[in-house]
Amino acid sequence: MNESSTPTSVTPVPSPAARREFLGQLATIAAAFAVTACANGGFGAGAAAPAPAMPGDNEAMLPPLPPLEFDDTWASRIAGRYKAVFDSPAIDEGTGVFNALIFMKGFKDMYKLSDSDVSAVLVMRHRAIPMAVDDTIWARYALGEYSKVKDSGTGKWATRNPFWKAAPGDTTEDADYTLDALNQRGGVLLGCAMATHGLASILAKRTQQKDNVVFDELRRHLIPGVQLAPSGIFAVMRAQDAGCHYMRST
Repeated sequence: MNESSTPTSVTPVPSPAARREFLGQLATIAAAFAVTACANGGFGAGAAAPAPAMPGDNEAMLPPLPPLEFDDTWASRIAGRYKAVFDSPAIDEGTGVFNALIFMKGFKDMYKLSDSDVSAVLVMRHRAIPMAVDDTIWARYALGEYSKVKDSGTGKWATRNPFWKAAPGDTTEDADYTLDALNQRGGVLLGCAMATHGLASILAKRTQQKDNVVFDELRRHLIPGVQLAPSGIFAVMRAQDAGCHYMRST
C-alpha cells in the first residue's frame, strides 16, 4: 500500500433488507425498541422491569437540558492518513469497539504510525445505543438484562457498561478493547439520537416517567467522548463523506 495515497470513501450498495431497516429506523424507532424488548430478550414475560429511580436519584428534580443541537465538528477530527467508520447497529459483544481498535493497531504495527495517522469512527445506533451510556444507567435501568449482556466474571446480567471500561482488576487482553481506550486514542464516538429517543421512551414507560425526563437523563450519562448525531445513518454517511472506508461491525 502506498502510504502517501489518500483512501477513497467506499459506500456499499444497500440491500433491500438494509433499506427496510433504514426506513424502519426513521419511522418507528421507538416501536422497534419495544418489539426488541418483548421478542428479543428484553423484559419479557416473567422478567422484572427496573424500578423507578429512587427519590435521591430522581432526575426529574433537575432542570431540563437545553434542546439538543447537532453539529458535525467531529468530522474535522477525521484527519488521519488512514480512515474508517465502523457501523454498529447491534451490541454483538462489542464487535464495533474491537474492530475499531484492531484497525488502529494493524495500521500502526504495519507502518509504524502514531495514533494521529489513523482515524477510527464508531457509530452506535439502533440496538447498540445502550453501549453509549454509563454505569449509572446500566444499573438503574437493568440494561444488562434488557440487552442480554452478562458480566463475564459473575455470569449474571451486567449491572455496569462492560464496553466502556475494563472491570477493576481485569488484566486480560480484552481489557484493552474498550470505548474508553478508543476515546483516549483519538477515536470518534457517535451515538444515534433517534435510537436514544427510542430507548428513553421504553425506559420511561417501564418506570412511569416522562419520555423527555429520561431522554435528558440519558444525555447526562453519555460516556465521555460520545456525541449524539441526528441519526446513525447520518453519522455513517457523514464519516464516509469525510474520507472514511466503511465497515459493518455487527
